[in-house]
Amino acid sequence: MNALEITGLEELFLGLYLMAHGSIHVMFLFYHYDEKDNVYLGWSRRSWLLDKVIPQITPYIGKIIWISIVILFGVSGLLLILSGLDLLDIDGYLLSVLIIISSAIATLAFIVFYDGLSPTPFHWILGVVINLVLIAFISFFPTNGTLVLVVLILIFVYGMLFHSRIISKITHESK
Repeated sequence: MNALEITGLEELFLGLYLMAHGSIHVMFLFYHYDEKDNVYLGWSRRSWLLDKVIPQITPYIGKIIWISIVILFGVSGLLLILSGLDLLDIDGYLLSVLIIISSAIATLAFIVFYDGLSPTPFHWILGVVINLVLIAFISFFPTNGTLVLVVLILIFVYGMLFHSRIISKITHESK
């Protein structure tokens, strides 16, 4: 694995992106019924894997994992921002490892808890795509921050359009 070698503005934008991506995982700490849209959002505290082995503690394990993901992405983003502002000199290898660990844990959480994600697991697949792009970027293109930012922004824009279409479809079907 290569050390992350991006500078300045790329660090700032990627740091903000990581913090935003991580904060979305707060959604899975809750399971909310939206009466207006007639749909559940969040994580139902179920896991196709853990419910078979340790169903009593699945909700606690899940909450710990989701909180860890939020913290890991938040710390990764904050370190990148501080480095981009020249307030902190941090090793690129350490940042690479932290981002890959954050992305890998988030992807594994999606796999382990996918049957409990609402409204549908497919609704959240964009997060997995972002995680895989981050892992690929860090592993194969650690010096091309502009490329990854363009790809991540395009994924984000597509995701917003796609999610708004899904929410609209769910809302109209439930009426």
